[in-house]
This record gives sequence, C-alpha cells and structure tokens, in this order.
Amino acid sequence: MDLRFDQQPAVGQDYEIELSNNWLITYSDMITIMLCFFMVFFILSASESDTLQELRLRLTAQVDDLDREVGRLTMENSRLLQEKQLLSQHLFGINHLQQDLSHSREDFISFLRDNDLMEQVQILDNERGLMIRFKDSVLFASGSAEVSPQGLELLEHIGRKLTEIPNPVVVEGYTDNVPISTAAYPSNWELSSARAITVARYLIYDLGVTEERLSVTGFGEQNPIDTNDTSTGRANNRRIEITVLTP
Repeated sequence: MDLRFDQQPAVGQDYEIELSNNWLITYSDMITIMLCFFMVFFILSASESDTLQELRLRLTAQVDDLDREVGRLTMENSRLLQEKQLLSQHLFGINHLQQDLSHSREDFISFLRDNDLMEQVQILDNERGLMIRFKDSVLFASGSAEVSPQGLELLEHIGRKLTEIPNPVVVEGYTDNVPISTAAYPSNWELSSARAITVARYLIYDLGVTEERLSVTGFGEQNPIDTNDTSTGRANNRRIEITVLTP
C-alpha cells in the first residue's frame, strides 16, 4: 500500500490521502503461488497414492507366490515323510533278514562240521547274498543228475532252513570242460541244467520251498572257479551253487 500526501494541510483542514493499487499485484502473486503449491501438493499426493497401490499389488502377488510355494513344500514334505517311513520299514526288514541269514549261516557251518563235510561244501558271503557251494561228488554220481542219499540228507537240512526265510533263492549248475555226449545229456549244458533242476524240484516238492522264490540256471562249463588243466581244478568246477539273495 502506497500513501502519498500531496500537500501540507492547513490547520483545521482534513488530510487528502491517495491510495495506490500496487498492493493488488502483490496479492495476485500470493494467490498464484498458493495455487501452484496446492497443485504440486495434489500431484504429489496422487503420485504417492499410485505408488502405494503399485506396491500393494506387488506385495500381494509376492504373498500369493509364497502361499503357493508353502503349499508345494508342504506336499513335498509329506511325500518325503512317507518315503522315509517306507525306507525305515524296508531297512528294518533287511536287518531282520540279515540276522536270519547270519543265524542260518552259523547253523549250516555247524552241520557241515559235525558231518565232516567242510571239504565238500563251502558257505560264502558275496555281493548277491549267502552262497552254499556243493562239489558235484557230494550230491551226484559221475555223469548223473540223480541226487545221492548223502546228498538228499544234506539238501534236506539246508532246505528246511530255506523255508524259514523269505528271500529269493537261485540254484545254478556247473561242470568242467570235459565233453560229455550221452543220450540223456548231449552236452555239459544239459547235464548242469538237469542237476540244477533236480535240486530245485527237491527243495520245492519235498521240502516246501515256494516255487515263486526259486530260479534255476545251468551254465555248463562256463564261469569256472578253478583251472580245468588238473583233476583237482576240474573237480572244483563241477559244482552246484545255491544262493540266498539279499535285497
């Protein structure tokens, strides 16, 4: 506001005051500044609102992803717990079978020692399980697939033990490399197969070992365990092997 006095008034005269309009410019500037301030404030408020909305949507999506992952992990954990339980049961069964095999092994050895058969029969542990290896002479006459009386007694004792354990059993027959050619056995392969089948049939039909547990193979002169150049080596190669498989 601009106040101007045109002249010095006389005594008793009123002052004449002239008011300037310059203050309107200042007022207009203030209004403009306030308007700009409120516009900026509004824009910032709107921008902040959009940012918060975007953040909320992003967090919601992340929470949904975490919920799905938690669900997946819960199902996976449940599956792993079931597998763990099955493996524990399987391990318990294996340990039980191994204990049974260990007891059977000791019983076989005691029987062989008491009957002076340690030279004729071997009890071996290998990667397949428990193997009982018979020299052919303790079970069969030369060139025959009929089990001898001594062989039947031996098979009966072993077969009774086999009925007490549920493991699969493999019966395998082997010969030396001396050729054989008879009407009954044209080759060593037929002889080894016939001997293995004879042993398996006795275990099944006379001693009660279930047929589903047994498998039979004749190898002939294949897979020798000793040299075929000596009589002792050939005698070792002529054999029957009964293997109780482990899981």
